[in-house]
Amino acid sequence: HINLYCSLIINLMYIAVNAVSAFVYSTWWFALFALYYAILAIMRFLLVRYISKNKIGVSRLKELKRSRLCAYILMTVNLALSGAVLMMVYHHRGFDYQGFLIYAMALYTFYITTTTIIDLVKFRKYNSPVMSVSKIIKLAAALVSMLSLETAMFSQFGGDMSQENQRLMIMLTGAGISIIVVTMAIYTIVRSTKEIKALKEEALEKKE
Repeated sequence: HINLYCSLIINLMYIAVNAVSAFVYSTWWFALFALYYAILAIMRFLLVRYISKNKIGVSRLKELKRSRLCAYILMTVNLALSGAVLMMVYHHRGFDYQGFLIYAMALYTFYITTTTIIDLVKFRKYNSPVMSVSKIIKLAAALVSMLSLETAMFSQFGGDMSQENQRLMIMLTGAGISIIVVTMAIYTIVRSTKEIKALKEEALEKKE
């Protein structure tokens, strides 16, 4: 509960910062990230709203429906991600962390990605669709942070690498993240739909 509430609050802060930056600097770069964080915030709000009204593990059918809804929304993350990659490749947009800040960001990014993957596996034992999809959302956010870190690394240490190679690496990373996000979303949708159908059929059999 605390994790979801904190994630939602941080998400809203990121939306505000990027939206204000997009307005002040008149650039689509920050607008895209405002959209990206808005999509994450919508999913997290739906999960927060669910857990505020329902206990985890009480109604699996409701959890599956909420999980599937979030997975559908997760598919739209690729819209913002694709726009960010295109701006990185063709408009030389990216992130630039000076001094030791880039090492701190690298450490944090790898830490959050690793812990998210571990949590994704660990939380499977609770067999809760809502808890599982919350970790999938967190993983999607961590992967995009990896892409942001990559552009910062190129800015700081990529002087010896040609622009063509940098563009290729960014495109490959962006494509890989998109594939992972879409795969997780589709897997969640298909699995949830099958189980929802099975639960409904079981309920009908009991009534008969």
